[in-house]
Amino acid sequence: MSKPDIALIYEEGIPESLFQGFQESLSSEKITVSVESRPPSGPQACLEWFILPIVAAYISKPYFEAFFGEMGKDHYAILRRKLSETTTKVMSQPRIEPVIFGTSGKVIKENPYTLAFSIYAEANDSCRFKLLLPKPAEGNDYNEIIEIFLEFLSEYHSGLKELGEIGFDTNKKPTGGLILVHVNPVTKSLEWLDHMKSA
Repeated sequence: MSKPDIALIYEEGIPESLFQGFQESLSSEKITVSVESRPPSGPQACLEWFILPIVAAYISKPYFEAFFGEMGKDHYAILRRKLSETTTKVMSQPRIEPVIFGTSGKVIKENPYTLAFSIYAEANDSCRFKLLLPKPAEGNDYNEIIEIFLEFLSEYHSGLKELGEIGFDTNKKPTGGLILVHVNPVTKSLEWLDHMKSA
């Protein structure tokens, strides 16, 4: 079975109603969508930003290759809306944020990013982007954050943007093939996060 173009994976025990309509809204003849639960991860021996979140969305590279037709533009608008809706629903759940325990250097001091929900997207060279979302707070606009991320992805996959433009050190190989990014709340632009400077 080929992997889906868009996937939503969540830990068992999370209310399925949070994801109602996600698959139906996005599935089409050309786009395959999967929504699946998974067993809880349990303890994970890795740096905090690399921990698999409670809910994860995934967007494949072929999705962006199909995006540039008229149908793709309409679908892109639906994807942006459904990701924003799902993010808001997940973030509004009480007690969904995991409690982190770890040794020095593993747990990030005053981590502003949630471990409840993240969005992954395929990059080039077998790498992936991981969008770190801020924890719920007044003034956080998840719709805007997701729009900025998706706009970067469309430009990146069309060759209009390069990794260096988000501050990524192109001389480095991403740890585990994962390129950590966030949206700067002041500049409203996507930026690379160097996990080596966070602990």
